[in-house]
Amino acid sequence: MSVKKIKPKVVDFRQGQEELRQTLRHGMLDAAIQLLTAEGPSALTVRRVADAVNCSTTLLYSLFGGKDGLANELYLEGFARLKTEFMALHAPEQPTDRPRGLARILSHAQIYHDYAKRNPGYYMVMFGDAIAGFVPPIESRKQAWASLAVLIETFDECMQDKVLPPSDPTAAARLLWAAMHGAISLELKGYYLKTERADELFNAAVRAVLRALQVGPDPLLLEK
Repeated sequence: MSVKKIKPKVVDFRQGQEELRQTLRHGMLDAAIQLLTAEGPSALTVRRVADAVNCSTTLLYSLFGGKDGLANELYLEGFARLKTEFMALHAPEQPTDRPRGLARILSHAQIYHDYAKRNPGYYMVMFGDAIAGFVPPIESRKQAWASLAVLIETFDECMQDKVLPPSDPTAAARLLWAAMHGAISLELKGYYLKTERADELFNAAVRAVLRALQVGPDPLLLEK
């Protein structure tokens, strides 16, 4: 009877370094968002973030290249997390249970709203003025918009299935985003004293856009 030899686990130093780097990166981003949310933009300094995770400023500079790099990473991380939540709606595990047509667009809108409420710090970095003087580089802005590609694809699907009249799916997605962002910005800045009022406004804004898209382009707007 032969005895199966068990190979000892080999430690991959580079893999270990990368895993540690990613752990540190996420920890620093979370610390930065917590400072930003709790104390405002003035608290977002390299020193405060480094102190929050008990590391040197040198390490933070090596990961992000300073405050501007940290701000850009917060911007990209916010969109990456939103994209992950969007993509979960399209997961292939249970394709028969996935909503289709306008129901899927409404699901995307709900995901967007929930994300903003659960991550106000990230949301304000992504779309607001949370970090004074920060202007995302053009490549970062392109990457950010790509995070909303799944919404464009859903509009395209609705148009192909004749749920919506044919038009530009990108323009439709931008119109919906503008309505959602407007309602959420008012909510996050505290213009509504009651949560249910904010929810009512958001849902009404989403449905108004969808009704307008169902009717089709306004002939007056097409005149030169």
